Amino acid sequence: MARFYPTIDDDFHGSDGEIQVYQALQQLSDGYVVFHSFRWLGEPGQYRSEGEGDFIILHPTKGILSIEVKSGGIGYEEGSWIQINRRNNSKKRINPLGQAAETQYRIQRILRQHFPYDCPMIGRAAWFTSVAMDSKLRLPAEAVPEIILDQLSLAHPEEALDKVSAYWKDHLGRSFTPLKPPEFKALIQTLMPSFRIAETISSSSRETKTSYVQLTNQQFSILRFLQEQRTAAIYGPAGTGKTMLAVEKARMLASQGKKVLYLCFNEFLLQYLRRHYHDPQITFHNVRTLAEEILQDDTLPLNKVVAVFEQYFESEFNDDDWAYSNIVVDEGQDLSDSILEHLSFLAELQDGCFYIFYDRNQYIMSRKTTGWIDKNAECRLVLYKNCRNTAEIATSIGKLMHMKDSYVNTIQGMTPKAVFYGNEKELQKQADRFVKDMCQQGVALKDMVILTAHSVGHSGFKGCRTLNGIPVTTEPEDGKILFTSVRKFKGLEATAVLLIDVNLSELPDDLMQRLIYVGSSRATMYLKIAFCEDIEKKNYGPILDALTDEPVKHNRSGLVKTLHLEAD
Repeated sequence: MARFYPTIDDDFHGSDGEIQVYQALQQLSDGYVVFHSFRWLGEPGQYRSEGEGDFIILHPTKGILSIEVKSGGIGYEEGSWIQINRRNNSKKRINPLGQAAETQYRIQRILRQHFPYDCPMIGRAAWFTSVAMDSKLRLPAEAVPEIILDQLSLAHPEEALDKVSAYWKDHLGRSFTPLKPPEFKALIQTLMPSFRIAETISSSSRETKTSYVQLTNQQFSILRFLQEQRTAAIYGPAGTGKTMLAVEKARMLASQGKKVLYLCFNEFLLQYLRRHYHDPQITFHNVRTLAEEILQDDTLPLNKVVAVFEQYFESEFNDDDWAYSNIVVDEGQDLSDSILEHLSFLAELQDGCFYIFYDRNQYIMSRKTTGWIDKNAECRLVLYKNCRNTAEIATSIGKLMHMKDSYVNTIQGMTPKAVFYGNEKELQKQADRFVKDMCQQGVALKDMVILTAHSVGHSGFKGCRTLNGIPVTTEPEDGKILFTSVRKFKGLEATAVLLIDVNLSELPDDLMQRLIYVGSSRATMYLKIAFCEDIEKKNYGPILDALTDEPVKHNRSGLVKTLHLEAD
């Protein structure tokens, strides 16, 4: 049976004749390919600017035929073909062979421009499906019996088409070489190209934001429960909407007219919160800025201010001076037990609310555990549904951290990529490619970030000043690409993330796994992880055995499979 394009066709433009021919052509042998309703646009100098061939029939040895189909009664008067409506006997001027010729010549032009082999024979015909042509009928000069098919031809279509092909081969004035299978395949691809154009990352990101909001709305049911619970610890893995819920809860408390302290840890997250959320009843602090407010001193170095504050807050601070009735803590896992305990006491003292949002897997500031939260939070709630990352990114994260399947949502995207490098030059090349690819995908500079699993000062990327001609910055800045550490970017997100300085030798380490988890989970749509091959091939075995119980190859492909990545 012939191959048809389109493979499923139910649009015959209301033409009974086209339906009859389509059904008849299904009798053709395997060598044939049939295009139905072949639409084309003309070129300068062509009679028509656009047109359509009812059927284009291709065969590797018999060539190409352009066929125009007409049903109803057929006549020829005053130099024109006439189509006669069987219902009301009305007449309509038609030009079947002229239309077939226009498509014939358009195909010829296409092949001359784009087909890399010798052009096959190209002919034309008209198929009048409702009449039986009299062999003695005198036809106009543009027609001969061999290129006029009729109702009788429907019963034996291959025989009728062979006569058409034979006529054109005899009258076109040159010989034609049969097409070999690869050449015939190329012919089909030239006239009926197959391709897929993937959505750009920027487009996918815009279209999936609504879905993420819907997922987050499902999580908001927890806020209704918290109206009856004045103290609670809310646990959720990365991407489950903790910060959004924490901000919303702070707003709900502020609407009651009492002051709210929103306390986080991360500097970049604090900047983001202050920039995007404003309420006169809510004060956004991280530990550093809270310390400076209470100590009335902003001169202490960053590496000392937290320790000084903790000691003062625990032993010298006058609790009567506390200004906030309600306290919402984000990134609770990063605050010390002594600070959490004191904050809880202050909220109770003022008959206020105290809520902690945390993720025990995001302990990347130290190797401590959630001691105070685990011992003292009488009400613990769990967020389970990922509403930030695509299913593919969430699957990779979940595989590394042994999370439950419920963590993965149904929003589909690209499989995270894995690349490998051995030196700074190779890393620079990978980063250049990342930026170039994201720009081509329409991702804005503010929506892409490069994160190091180490500190910026110890990164193999620290000397980089530009990528793909675009300046690099270590602080968020318009028109530049942000390069920072996983620790500093924790709590934030970006459409596209390149995670670098992931040393293979460190993969079995719990802290490195948490860093990969936190860094990877910042990506909403596109994630690429650059692994530094600082081990010999023989050492892949112990590394991978520490990551999985499944049998995998002790090489790059085994690592990629283990982490549900795709080699780039």
